[in-house]
Amino acid sequence: MKKKLFLQSALERKSKMGAVQILGIVVLIVGILLIGVEFYMPGFGLPGISGIICTAAGIFLTGRNVSERIIVGIIAVVVIAVMLVISIVVFSSKKIKSPLKLDTDLQGKNLFIDETDMEYLIGKKGVALTDLRPSGKGEFDGVKLDILSSNYYIKKDSALVITEVKNNRILVQEEK
Repeated sequence: MKKKLFLQSALERKSKMGAVQILGIVVLIVGILLIGVEFYMPGFGLPGISGIICTAAGIFLTGRNVSERIIVGIIAVVVIAVMLVISIVVFSSKKIKSPLKLDTDLQGKNLFIDETDMEYLIGKKGVALTDLRPSGKGEFDGVKLDILSSNYYIKKDSALVITEVKNNRILVQEEK
């Protein structure tokens, strides 16, 4: 009889949820929601850090032993993964404007300068604005350009001439 009462009270204790577990569930839900907010806000800021802390605390408070904490942790990861997939699907549709994606199209025919368009620079004379080791900046006809010296060091304020445009790189030599 005594053994039966002991088992019955143990089962009752196991089936009842304590205030700590309820608090753990609330903290876990808040953490998951904060991580969900982080999906929609660019950067890794306060909601993300707070969400991770709350989720970890919620997992710790909800489980009464290690195996329960592992199960709760796996469930939390699955819920967060599902939220991420849903947010990707929702924002990939054109109907909802995403704060992470640029929706405006850039205007203009060619937004990038082709190598053939830069060949007019060959022979232009200018001055080194920085030391070239072998890269640096130079000014040619009042325009500042990123330039490369032809395999050697050139001091700042040296006179330069553009010798070649190769792979969208402007190669210069010291003017003699």
